[in-house]
Amino acid sequence: MIWSTYSHNRSSGKQYWTRYKRTYVVVMIAATTASALLYLLLRRVQNEVHPVSKFEDKLREACANPLLPMLEYRGVQSFFEYLTKPDDSHCYSWVEFGGEKIPIPSQSEKECTDEVRKTKYICFNEEYNMTHDPCLVYSFGKDVDNQFERDMELFSCEVHAFDHEKVTEAEHVQRSEFWREHAWNIAAFPYDLPEEGGKVQRRRSLDYIVGALSHGGRQINFLKSDLEGREWILLRQVISSLHLLDVRQIGVRLHIPVDVNKKTGEARHQYFAKLFQVFQGLQCAGYKYVMGRAIRYYKGVVRIPEIGNITYFPAYEVNWAKVV
Repeated sequence: MIWSTYSHNRSSGKQYWTRYKRTYVVVMIAATTASALLYLLLRRVQNEVHPVSKFEDKLREACANPLLPMLEYRGVQSFFEYLTKPDDSHCYSWVEFGGEKIPIPSQSEKECTDEVRKTKYICFNEEYNMTHDPCLVYSFGKDVDNQFERDMELFSCEVHAFDHEKVTEAEHVQRSEFWREHAWNIAAFPYDLPEEGGKVQRRRSLDYIVGALSHGGRQINFLKSDLEGREWILLRQVISSLHLLDVRQIGVRLHIPVDVNKKTGEARHQYFAKLFQVFQGLQCAGYKYVMGRAIRYYKGVVRIPEIGNITYFPAYEVNWAKVV
């Protein structure tokens, strides 16, 4: 009787341990899965945070030993002082590429002639070797008529255009022997952004692009941007990637939101201080601000309460040239 009870209890215990082991395995699998998901989540968060710290690290590194005198941010007015006062004595030779005339009602003939859409000027000083091979050009945000890219190709440059909205045939399209287009949009780190209809927006960082195209260590003669809203990300990427590529000239369309006057004074101060870091980084890295043109056909004006009755245009065509 005692043996029988013992046998029964041992059998029950065996069943208990079997159930315990199964429960333990299930719990461990769930915990492992949760840990893996948490790890991936943390990695994604780190990847999102990392580009910011990377830009700030490169900014500090470049400005620790600046190649040109350090710029000082003294409030919102200093942002517009820099933007409206380029050093127009550095480049003695300019050549125009791309662009089309846009007639606007109520303008004089002179004003109409001044309005050029998508035009990019490139400094042709001898030290920039624009007439030497190989010539490499990056174009972010291309026009429908591809005029800039065509001009660059005819000028015997290898041109790579990046536009996820206009490059729709495939991720990479070979237009000609030296003209390629990529369905990529600039971002602080590479990732795919799902869109409606099952489409995916491929966002890529500049260091990813340079690596994927095997351009590491090469000289980029001209980097052009007609992006709207992401041009500041691109410029931060240029500073973050100083160790990877040698960009000699930059031609970018900069946009300033017209509703910036609705921010509080402190928020506006912080907003322009962040943008001014780009100017500081480029200056420290040896890029001289050589041309700034207001884009006059954009609607609206930018008003800054701290500056008074002065108004500014919401977009500017700007050029930097690296002092070599």
